[in-house]
Amino acid sequence: MTVVYSSTAINDRLDGVVTAIDSGGGPGSLKLYAGVSVISTIALAFPCGTVSGGILTFSGTLLDPSAAATGSVNAAAIANSNGDTIVSGLSVGIPLSGADIVINNGLNTTLINAGQVVSVLSAQIIGSP
Repeated sequence: MTVVYSSTAINDRLDGVVTAIDSGGGPGSLKLYAGVSVISTIALAFPCGTVSGGILTFSGTLLDPSAAATGSVNAAAIANSNGDTIVSGLSVGIPLSGADIVINNGLNTTLINAGQVVSVLSAQIIGSP
């Protein structure tokens, strides 16, 4: 039998994710990975986002002014300000890719070069029904 959660339960679970990300006492971070290497780290707002309709939408200007390394980003994770990973396994893509994290690096690709500005156009976690 398939488990189905109510909208209230989904929102409550996502509110718990927001609380966990903000639990370090300061802003958390979004880390973009190429394999196991962190290519870019982006500071989140504090609080990190809002939940509505079963979707956690991250708020604020999500920008890394200078990427740490070069690589094709293929995953993302979110940590609290203590560096504890709260969410991992997020997909990363370019506009219209349908990814959890949509980036813009001026190249219309997920390739990021060290020192390059990386901006996140949208970042969401959709709760499962």
